[in-house]
This record gives sequence, C-alpha cells and structure tokens, in this order.
Amino acid sequence: MSIKSWIAVATIGITAITGWAITANHAQASAFTTASDAVEYRQKAFSLIRENFAYMSGMVRGERDYDAEAFKQRAQALYHLSHIPFEAFTGAGENVTANSDALPVIWENWSDFESKRDTFQAAVKELVSAAASENMREIRPKFMDTARGCQQCHQGYRAD
Repeated sequence: MSIKSWIAVATIGITAITGWAITANHAQASAFTTASDAVEYRQKAFSLIRENFAYMSGMVRGERDYDAEAFKQRAQALYHLSHIPFEAFTGAGENVTANSDALPVIWENWSDFESKRDTFQAAVKELVSAAASENMREIRPKFMDTARGCQQCHQGYRAD
C-alpha cells in the first residue's frame, strides 16, 4: 500500500471514528425521552445544589457554627452537583415546559449559557480548594464568587 493510500484510509477511518464519537456524545446528551423528564431531572439537581449552598451560607454568614469538615463535604458535594443539571438542558428548547423556570433564550444564546455554566463550575472548584484551607477568610470570597456564578444564570435565563 502506498503512503497516499495509507493516508487516505487513515483519514477515512479518523473521520468515521470522529463521526461516531460525535453521534454517541449527542445521544448521551439527549438521554431524556421527554421534556418533562429533563425538567424534573434539572429541578431535582438544582434543589440539591440549593440545599448544600444554603448549609454553607449559614456558616459563611455566621448563622451556623463553622464546622470545617462539614463545610468541606458540602463544598465537594456542590462541586459534583454543579455538573449534573446541565446534561438535561438538551435540544433547542424542547424541554421548556409550563413546569420549568428555564427560559427559551437559553437555547437561543447557548454559548453564553455554557460560558456562565463554566464560570459557575470553576468558582465551585475554587471554593473546594478554599474549603481545604479551613480558613473562613479564604473561604468567604470564594463562596461569594460561587454565589455570583450561580446568580449569572438566573439573570436572563430563569423566570423568577
């Protein structure tokens, strides 16, 4: 086999594998069979995010005794949870239902929504690092950054 033939076969193979990977990724991203399933999944995930965030907020505000281990656990949980709801924002608005606070503009401005998601997730990762210090002076600003990152998606993308 000549080098040109080998390159052609390799190119076709790479193209086929890439196409398969994209299709498989899209199928995985669209695991929800109905809009209401996707909405319910997101709402449950966001509820757990709120629960963990509220618990840590009490410590940051001094309304709850600071427990370094509990804070670290909640920050770590928040990190994992921060990735879960976004897989249920599938398709071009097909999962906007009467039971959802998600606005159709999410799908119209998808790249901005993804950017805000990424900002939020990065802030949560920084919060996890700060929590490891067990120093509220380091934690507080990272917690506030996380709160701002979370709020960004509410502004313009969530009906309140």
